[in-house]
Amino acid sequence: MKLKDWLKRANPLANKEDALSNGDVHDLIRYLETAELDCENVFRVLDQFAEIEVRKEDAARIFPLVREHINECHDCCDEYTALMEVLERAQPLTDN
Repeated sequence: MKLKDWLKRANPLANKEDALSNGDVHDLIRYLETAELDCENVFRVLDQFAEIEVRKEDAARIFPLVREHINECHDCCDEYTALMEVLERAQPLTDN
């Protein structure tokens, strides 16, 4: 089943007959847990991820797939590292 089909069935306005079963929900969770992000999707949230890290919050908990992708992708890791360097240098300016 495709994700868009899951979402159609999860519609709260749908008939009870169309409601997701517990098995369907577990299947959806397993699908989402194993989904991978590509570079384009990581790049869209990389600034948010880095800002969370600069604030010393657990960005990997909030964006686990982004952290996993950064760990595995050299290009995204380079982008992340460069962004973190800029943000960390700017941090003392915002503290004053």
